[in-house]
Amino acid sequence: MNGNSLEPTCRDCGQPISFHAGETRPARCEQCFDGFLRARDVEFLSSYAELGVTSRRTIAETCFRALAMDNPPHRKVLAMNIMEQYVHTASDLIGLYAALKQRGRQPVMRAFLEFKLDHPTALGFFREVANTPAHEMLASLGLPVPEALAERCPSLSKSDVRDLKRAMNQLLYDLAYTVNPGESAALALAQMAGESRIGPALANQSMWLDSVGLRKDQVASFSLDQRRRTVNVTAISVDEKKLENVISSINAMTRAAENMIYAVLTMYQEDERSGQSSRRTGRAAKR
Repeated sequence: MNGNSLEPTCRDCGQPISFHAGETRPARCEQCFDGFLRARDVEFLSSYAELGVTSRRTIAETCFRALAMDNPPHRKVLAMNIMEQYVHTASDLIGLYAALKQRGRQPVMRAFLEFKLDHPTALGFFREVANTPAHEMLASLGLPVPEALAERCPSLSKSDVRDLKRAMNQLLYDLAYTVNPGESAALALAQMAGESRIGPALANQSMWLDSVGLRKDQVASFSLDQRRRTVNVTAISVDEKKLENVISSINAMTRAAENMIYAVLTMYQEDERSGQSSRRTGRAAKR
């Protein structure tokens, strides 16, 4: 807002901003906000890769290690937290995949932070990874096939090319591992993450609600489905072998996210180096 008018203006371009009464006054116009976010895509990915991408795995592994030392009721709480981290890890990976596919058309930070995992996005991801050839999937992320890395990134040393090729092959393996359980897993994931989120209420038994009840090794959480007007019960087993498999899935999804960011950041850096080289060449030609 400038000193001569009560009409709010964009802090970047100074153009008037329209908004409805009762809404929060925006700081920037939509176009400038996109530019603000896009200019920080690389820094956002770098920062997220340093800590955020592994945070779910850290919590899940800490809970898993504590299982052996805790009493039965506490073990059930830990098991539920491991499953919550599995859902969050999957949501982060699928959101990151979707955001990186949109880069150039939408700021990565916006697409990632606004992503919501639901039935369509979960099923779409599982089907796409399961049915899309590797070279097409990499191309949708703006990445070459591993065999073409040396040509695409001429500034990289042979050892850097070798490391990146290994990371990209691991990425493809971990993506395939993630969707291997099939569409039923995608639907269950979406149910826990979206329409029937894991609720804050945990219980040792559900016989009073659904006349079915839980096994001794299970714990349930409850959430309301306002649309269907039902109470959703999510039952989780405390069996350590099953939870170990969940941890393995969390590890695979975390590696996939790490390697995806590593590869994409390398492309950003290579394009920046190529641009700088072209500008230097242009200036030399003018002389």
